[in-house]
Amino acid sequence: MYGTMNSGSGHKARTRTVLFAVLGLACQLSTSHVIPPYNDSLAPQSFYENPLHSRKEDDPTSFGWVRRFAAIGDSYTSGVGSGLQLGGLFHNLGDWWCSRYDLSYPMMVKNELGSGVEDMQYTACMGDQIPAIYDQAKALKGDIDLLTLTAGGNDLCLADIIKNCVVLPFFGEESCNEILKKAKDNLDNIVGDGISQLLTALDDKMAKDGIVVYNSYAQFFNTENEDCATKQSWALTPWIVYVWPDKLQTPLTMTVARRKKFNELTVGLNDLIRKKVNDMKGKVKYNLGFSSWDVWPSESVKGRMCDPSSTGSYPDPKQPDLLFFKPDTRNTWFKLPGKKRRVEDDQEVEAEEKIVHSPQEGEAFAPLTKEDLEQLRAAFPEPPKRDLDSRGVDRSIYRSSLWNSVNPSAAALKKLDARAPSPPGCPGDPGPWMPNLGKFLPDFFGRIFHPNEDGHNAMASFMVAKTIDMRAKVLGLSPEVCKITDEFKCSKKDGGKAYATANTLDETYKKFCEDLKPPGDDVYGWTKKQKYYEGTLDEHEYVLSLEVPAQKYDKQQCLDSMERIIHGCDGSDPENPMNWKFGGKWKRDEYTYEVNIKRDNRPWPAPKEADGWCKGKYKFLFSDFEMKGKGWSSWDYGQDTLLKKARDCLGKGVTKWKFEYFDKPDEDGYEWKSTFRTPVFVSNRCFRNNKVAFGAGGFTHGCTGDSGA
Repeated sequence: MYGTMNSGSGHKARTRTVLFAVLGLACQLSTSHVIPPYNDSLAPQSFYENPLHSRKEDDPTSFGWVRRFAAIGDSYTSGVGSGLQLGGLFHNLGDWWCSRYDLSYPMMVKNELGSGVEDMQYTACMGDQIPAIYDQAKALKGDIDLLTLTAGGNDLCLADIIKNCVVLPFFGEESCNEILKKAKDNLDNIVGDGISQLLTALDDKMAKDGIVVYNSYAQFFNTENEDCATKQSWALTPWIVYVWPDKLQTPLTMTVARRKKFNELTVGLNDLIRKKVNDMKGKVKYNLGFSSWDVWPSESVKGRMCDPSSTGSYPDPKQPDLLFFKPDTRNTWFKLPGKKRRVEDDQEVEAEEKIVHSPQEGEAFAPLTKEDLEQLRAAFPEPPKRDLDSRGVDRSIYRSSLWNSVNPSAAALKKLDARAPSPPGCPGDPGPWMPNLGKFLPDFFGRIFHPNEDGHNAMASFMVAKTIDMRAKVLGLSPEVCKITDEFKCSKKDGGKAYATANTLDETYKKFCEDLKPPGDDVYGWTKKQKYYEGTLDEHEYVLSLEVPAQKYDKQQCLDSMERIIHGCDGSDPENPMNWKFGGKWKRDEYTYEVNIKRDNRPWPAPKEADGWCKGKYKFLFSDFEMKGKGWSSWDYGQDTLLKKARDCLGKGVTKWKFEYFDKPDEDGYEWKSTFRTPVFVSNRCFRNNKVAFGAGGFTHGCTGDSGA
């Protein structure tokens, strides 16, 4: 084994808290299964008797069956940066070289398994791709009871993506896009076969009834707004001198579109792993499962980078639940990643960081221009030339048999050992005489875009929960589930003041349920959300969440549940003659359905009838109109209501159309305003008589202004 966990008792207590939270999320354990906190300053590790280990052998939550434990894979399993490093230059060199840390998720799991574990093989190594992880698997000693792994991230050229698109994004959009294309090609052509071969290699390493848990990756980025692109700087500007391009370019920013591309790669990889795991279940002798923790940072906590709450610093007091290491992305010119230090009382100090030039209060920050970069370059020695094509893309990207092959899948199989996975051919991969450059990077750089201590906490928790489920199947038991009591709540009865038009919700709830695509098997607790009519008075959101392992999605139950919330909460009410809908929540069986109306600053009490105001002005050759309203045209910017009915009355003579929703009702309680131009002499037949307003579902008390309008 590779040493004991060298951490404060507070962090261990937090680990158990999150572990129980995840198990509780899965609704699988009663309160008798709570893992109690303890203080390791009062008793040595060997005296700690873990509840997960000490229970009966026929209890799936007991881990007494685990005598031999193994963890293989890449840096997500080695735990780069998470806690204290295991080993050093002069002892346990392998741990040091592979960046294995004491608060990695395998070490957290080992601690929870307790003293019954007689042997732990921990060979995960930072930077390893599937071929190297395959070699890790082949080198294992057999008769393993429990094995956990991550594999596949490095085969998508993650290091090159981070370099070219995030921290050293000075090579232009084309270079970033080519790396992303390479990653997608690898995902489509070689990663799947590599996963299958890796899992096959474990077949003769596992004990009877042994369990292998393949862990997912997690999406890095929140994509709600552009703050990461406009208010933060992700480029590590000083380090450009080591990779200086022949053609200088302003660094790329972390736009929503770019972040979505990164997330899509992660989702694609997780989907592929899940599929291959399911495909291989009937082909291997051991018990194989997939543990997805991606829902935790995205749905349960604010755990992803670029969250709207982020200030850009790390650690970030405004985003304490961030689950990834990241650089300091505040708008500064020279910075090194801060290091979060642990202290005995488990409090975390501010990051130690080196910064040169930070904008003063109120000072605007502008991205570095080409001239700025030239001045910066002049202060450093001339770097080596890079081999760029006409678009400024490094040609090393294309130097891969897989990139150039007309049949990448076939090329992937051409290797001396036909059973071994093919290397992915990323630009930064090692040659025959040179190891991966990433192994020479200090871990405070290498840890970027990897789970931090809390991220590994989540990974460990989901992995343990999955193992309990799989152990129950080995024992011929069904996983325990909590008794779920239906709960139906209406927002208006709970004091809600947000409301929307019934017709819009009748349209959108059907679309939500029809379009919903649940995640695959082996996903613990998932949530799907979708907003409709964003930016309008009728903006609303549907939420469907499942608090137990993923089950078959019941579309009809979704339709019935959303319909009941919409019409069961706010129907046949004489005090609500306009039939406004306030939404609600229904916890039904394992599912929770929600209808959340977003705009809570509308006129209150809710209008009992539509109202409006109109004024026309005669301009000799044309007439200008201004209209305001409340209780109508609340979802379409007037396009399908007011504008349509005006054109029905006038023909196509409506021009200069403008429509805006107010941030809050004006002094007269109106919620929107529209201005437009028409031919002359139309007011009497279209507006003074309320013909257009009535047709649009509203009312204006007639239309004042010039009689010739």
